[in-house]
Amino acid sequence: MFKYVCLSLSLFLLALNGNLVQGTPTGAPLIACADMTPQHGVPPQNSTSPFGTTPSSTSIAQGSTITLTLTGSGTFKGFLVIAFDNANQAAPIGVFSAVSSGQTLNCRTGPTPMNAATHIDNLDKTSVTMDWTAPAGFVGTVLIKTSFVQDVATFWVATESTLITVA
Repeated sequence: MFKYVCLSLSLFLLALNGNLVQGTPTGAPLIACADMTPQHGVPPQNSTSPFGTTPSSTSIAQGSTITLTLTGSGTFKGFLVIAFDNANQAAPIGVFSAVSSGQTLNCRTGPTPMNAATHIDNLDKTSVTMDWTAPAGFVGTVLIKTSFVQDVATFWVATESTLITVA
């Protein structure tokens, strides 16, 4: 009898808390745009991320496109990439395209569509590439932030890239 009560209580609690786990295998949910957390219902890792985002160039012209490469030691299943004006990190800037093993995402806080990139499946990845285009008329430094998901309980939030100068 005790076993059945425990099982029933566990299922009930799971049903109540089911809405806390919102991360999906087909890409980051829009709610993740706000804080770059995958909404898995567990806290992120405190350690340094074993993954990083490398720009093909750290100095580009307004409206120019660079390639970003996500790599690291081991494999990751999911990612969310957003570019910010380093002086004001309130909203995404620029446009993402050509995302290998991924898709663009329209974070509502940004002024343009396709202002983030995320995964399309939860298969293991060792490298992902994508293009990012700086806004026309923007002058300043850009910080790319990437959240990497290794598994549902192991992820790193807003790992920072090298700064990119747009002139």
